[in-house]
Amino acid sequence: MTTRVRLDDPPTAIRPTDPADGRAQLALRIANRAHTGPWDPARDESFYTAAGQRLELDLDRRAWTAGSAFAFAVLDTSERDRMIGRVALANVVRGPWQNATLGYWISADAGGRGHATRAVALVLRFAFEQAGLHRVQPAVIPRNDRSIRVVERVGFRHEGRALKYLKIDGTWEDHDIYALTLEDWERTKA
Repeated sequence: MTTRVRLDDPPTAIRPTDPADGRAQLALRIANRAHTGPWDPARDESFYTAAGQRLELDLDRRAWTAGSAFAFAVLDTSERDRMIGRVALANVVRGPWQNATLGYWISADAGGRGHATRAVALVLRFAFEQAGLHRVQPAVIPRNDRSIRVVERVGFRHEGRALKYLKIDGTWEDHDIYALTLEDWERTKA
């Protein structure tokens, strides 16, 4: 089992999600529904309830235990560890691939301050140093300029475009596929 750790790069930190996050996560989801909606799958109304967030956090815990995903709360350490978003490694595949997909979002009121870039860099540190992964892949809708800047700042390389890749907000959307390997990441640290 992969150790649950908190990683810090002030004023940003990430820590594994926890069932106690339900109230804060629900408030964030509701407050950011319009902000994240264009980039998320369509969600049933039950997702935006206390029960829906308890379910998501329980699924996070189960996936962590199984080693199939690692979800983190993103915190603003300058605001007493206020939860401001989420970053997750999902679809973890072991064997010869050692790969995960990457997803993240930051609350609209905390955007533009580098939190997403720092949170992604921290989760990469976890992926390569703690989880033993070899490759991490985010998929970004081509018109999501802010997300593209995040992945480029952290050092991901663009590998191509996947047509009609994911159904987002009710529409099959093309996505640009980015990747970073352990070897790439080690070069950026040197």
